[in-house]
Amino acid sequence: MNCLQNLRNGILVSRRSIQSHIDSQAKRFRRKQTPCDVCYQPPDNKPCFNINEVSIEHGYQCHAKLIRSFLFTHYWPREPSVVGLWMCLNSPYLETLTDKYSNTGDRLLAFEFIQRTKEKKLVGVCVANKTFPWMVDEYQDWAHYTICNAERNRMYFMAHCLQSPNLFQKYNVNYLYDIEVLGTSSEVMGQGVGALLLRTALEHAEELRHPLAHVISVNHYASKICEKCGMKREWSMDYSDFVDDSGQRVFFPRRPHLTVDVYTKHFDPARGGREPCRPLPV
Repeated sequence: MNCLQNLRNGILVSRRSIQSHIDSQAKRFRRKQTPCDVCYQPPDNKPCFNINEVSIEHGYQCHAKLIRSFLFTHYWPREPSVVGLWMCLNSPYLETLTDKYSNTGDRLLAFEFIQRTKEKKLVGVCVANKTFPWMVDEYQDWAHYTICNAERNRMYFMAHCLQSPNLFQKYNVNYLYDIEVLGTSSEVMGQGVGALLLRTALEHAEELRHPLAHVISVNHYASKICEKCGMKREWSMDYSDFVDDSGQRVFFPRRPHLTVDVYTKHFDPARGGREPCRPLPV
């Protein structure tokens, strides 16, 4: 019996020594956890983002292809953007809108500088154009003669959002500085890029002495950004209230995007322009 017990004890000791040797060999090749592992894989599975690394640049003709790619990748498919409301991604009219926003108007681009690769990545786009009172009749005529249902719904919708608040007479202005596109990529959503773009656009409008900045917010997130930037809500409508000629509802966006809101910021010409920052005394 003693011989069997000693044999068993010897086998257990040998197994433990072999396992400790294997663990020690594996530990030699095991990579230690570095701060980068914690940085690039946070618990919420979102990449690290620093708003201080974002710069706003003016878009020119050389940025047209970049803006076009951003619109089809990050802006049109989002809910409830233009695509989510009234047209599909392969709509011919969507190509017309993309060319308009890529090549005309005041374009602001938000670039994130990535320290690890020393590259700049486009994470946000803002496009603004002038809207005149005669464009309301033009939208309605366009909608009356077009054969595309998606295009007709958009034209009537834009005319309704411009005509109902009646901002031209309320503020006695000749045109609106309409911020038509305000979008960010999904990776940086809720990190302050949209607010930074809108603040820059409003400062740009004030510097150029535009009388009234105007945003038609078709989603809940854009409304929160407008309120955060100090814009005033002038008009609101539930999507269920917008119907076609036969009385049928047109738009069916998902929650929480249930209303369309119109926000403005008035720059009183009597106050004049802002005084530029003076250099600090030496």
